[in-house]
Amino acid sequence: MAPGRAQPEAEDLAVALASIGLIQFGQFAQANGEAWPVAVHLRWLPSYPALLRRVAGELAPRARAAGADRMLTTREAIPLGTAVSLASDVPMVYPFGQEADHTAAFVIEGAYDVGHPTLLLSDVLLGAEQAQVITRLARRVGLDITLVLALLDLDRGAREELAGAGFAVQAALTLSEMLPVLEQAGWLPPGMRAAVESWMAGHGRG
Repeated sequence: MAPGRAQPEAEDLAVALASIGLIQFGQFAQANGEAWPVAVHLRWLPSYPALLRRVAGELAPRARAAGADRMLTTREAIPLGTAVSLASDVPMVYPFGQEADHTAAFVIEGAYDVGHPTLLLSDVLLGAEQAQVITRLARRVGLDITLVLALLDLDRGAREELAGAGFAVQAALTLSEMLPVLEQAGWLPPGMRAAVESWMAGHGRG
């Protein structure tokens, strides 16, 4: 099925992220030797306070609607999670230190108890392997994950992996919906769209 277009607010946000280089297209070498046609730098968001505030405002209503008592972030999403917590009043806990075999309790910093309905926040959903790490951590610490929320889903299988593990998943932006928007706005180089779509399809989309 052909991907649809994002809503106008999401379209504007996608262009804003691309216009300052937080989403880029080209050829980007990865540590495992692969070359990706997209690079995502959402960890740079704190360098752009106005945009970080805007992103937090987009995610905060979703966080409140999840009905969670706590928000657990991935390591990479700690700055984003802080902004979303301030905008939504959902208390935040976050990973800290190294995970040990004998316990996962010390991996999470903050005030929480086992069984808390919890929102899990990620800046970007990369793929199935990342989703498995998220699932394992959530289950080891005993938090009741009611929703996995991300700013951006790269459409590489993370959503399907998480859904298969029983988690509800939402993303403010998906790469498939962003492509026509960024192509029209001139942020996706000519001829790159087909390459990016082929790359996504090769990692679980179809």
